[in-house]
Amino acid sequence: MKSRSHGWRVLFTAVALLLMTGCAANPQFVYKPGAPVAGGTKLPVKVAVLPFKDGTEDFTRRGSIFSEGFTWNLAKTGVSDQISPLTPALWAKSFADDMTASGDFQAVRFIYSPSELTNEEFYIEGTLGKAYYYGHMDRNEFAIGLRAMRKTDNRLAWEKEVRREWKYPMTLHEGCGMNVQCRTDRILAATNKVMQGMFAEARADLVGTLASLSKGQAGEARKGDETSTPQVPESVEQTIDKILKGK
Repeated sequence: MKSRSHGWRVLFTAVALLLMTGCAANPQFVYKPGAPVAGGTKLPVKVAVLPFKDGTEDFTRRGSIFSEGFTWNLAKTGVSDQISPLTPALWAKSFADDMTASGDFQAVRFIYSPSELTNEEFYIEGTLGKAYYYGHMDRNEFAIGLRAMRKTDNRLAWEKEVRREWKYPMTLHEGCGMNVQCRTDRILAATNKVMQGMFAEARADLVGTLASLSKGQAGEARKGDETSTPQVPESVEQTIDKILKGK
């Protein structure tokens, strides 16, 4: 009898653990770039992206369920069963992946230190200013500051700040029922879409700036070639001939 009772306890514990495992969700965020835009401009430049700096406020979670609710700083922490931390390094790696997938550049790679630069013409630095998560139906705030530096002289070539204040749609979890992973996947996908929009805005501005710089440098080069070619002075006979012909 004692053995049978022990067997039931073991079975009950196993079922409970199985149910608990089934209720848990994987909130790991992995950025997925969008498809490249057909007919876009491809620049013959190589770019490196360095890890972004953390410019967010110094907190992980603040607020109270008795006031306006909690605010999470995703740069420093995740939200259980909803989303993993969106660290500054993750933002930088995601931006590099997005630039690579876009096909706008000859080559893009993520590096950890300027000492890893090789044949890149430009390197990008960034600061994650906001990565605040207010919950499913409240507003969320993301902000990144970016700048591209010329590798040859470390001079600023481009600067851009991109911000988003947004909220998840009321229909976000429709059809998920009690499926926790379904709800989590919807949150991750919606967050990914917002980041795609931010990167697309930054990338378009960067491409426009670098294209203008390339044209300007080409024009300066042509101008230099013209000025460096000495003009052969006219002879007296040639000058008189032009005057007689009314030129």
